[in-house]
Amino acid sequence: MSYHPHHTSATYVPGMDDYYMPTSPALVAPAPQRHMPEMSDQIQEGIANMQLSDTAQHEAAAFPQVPYRGRHIPQTDAEFESVLEAARVTVLNSNDPDMQLAWAQDALQYVTICLENEDRLLQTQSPRPAQPPVERQIMVDAINIVTFLADQHHPKAEFMRGIWHEFGRFGSPHDKREAFRCYARAADRGYARACYRLGMLYENANDEERALDNYRRGVNAQDSASLYRLGMITLRGQYNQPRDYAIGLDLIRRSADSIDENAPQGAYVYGMLLARQLPQIKLPEGVLPFDEPEARRYIENSAFCRFSKAQLKMASAYELASLGCEFDPALSLHYNRLAARQGEPEADMAISKWFLVGHEGLFPKHEELSYIY
Repeated sequence: MSYHPHHTSATYVPGMDDYYMPTSPALVAPAPQRHMPEMSDQIQEGIANMQLSDTAQHEAAAFPQVPYRGRHIPQTDAEFESVLEAARVTVLNSNDPDMQLAWAQDALQYVTICLENEDRLLQTQSPRPAQPPVERQIMVDAINIVTFLADQHHPKAEFMRGIWHEFGRFGSPHDKREAFRCYARAADRGYARACYRLGMLYENANDEERALDNYRRGVNAQDSASLYRLGMITLRGQYNQPRDYAIGLDLIRRSADSIDENAPQGAYVYGMLLARQLPQIKLPEGVLPFDEPEARRYIENSAFCRFSKAQLKMASAYELASLGCEFDPALSLHYNRLAARQGEPEADMAISKWFLVGHEGLFPKHEELSYIY
């Protein structure tokens, strides 16, 4: 038996510094989006009669089950944990470092989502008594795998340890110099994603030439993150580079076709461009034909790789029957729940609206959860 992750190169997302998009419009107070004339009256009545109870621990049971799972619909975090735990002992007894790292990367991506979500909940709720035993064991074993292989200079493990140092994660001191050294060793041993992180470090230090050199090095190795970043630079004419829509879009498309959980944004951005739903980026007529089915496919792929903005978009698509999706409250809640776990406030608001009124035949209204979200 061997571990088969959903994607062969998945890692936890280190931070939103690698999600380069133009500034979005200011967030405004949301209004109900579904065509439900009764919504306003139900909101007022629900708030007026709300009574909180001690049932927050039953939150998971309140969400409707998704009875069918398409190839591109991501698992819930609980399902993801079950897969990781089921494979854990086999992974630890394996002599295959690539398989061990694939599991460790998925494990740390899951643990990071859990820990960061818990930090956000502390602002409004009491802390959980302790990290759940299964989550903690998965984290400890994943850290040990990466540490052991990084000490032997496995390039992917060195890259992951560099991430820990760059962002101060999993007990590693925040040390960008050490992160740089880890990335440089990984890149020299052929791990192309490390070129991207080197480029980011140079870019943040205002050394644009070295940043571009590293992005190009990653592009030559077909690295999705480097393709995306250089594509955005080219599309926007940054750093004294000539703006070239054709080349920029081609780079982003190539990124979109090779995403993984460490760099899922290329598919989201390319899909949104195909759908004409990125007003911040103005494309000349004729450079990229409108294609809604392809837009959905790319955004769906990005959401499957757990990119929260893509998950939020798919939640909206199933709520509003857009992007060629049929109206499906269960899938809308499923995607919103995943996005909310990663800190998307619009997903919280959407869940709140759903539970304030419920949906007949699928899930009842739940005033407490509506208030909490």
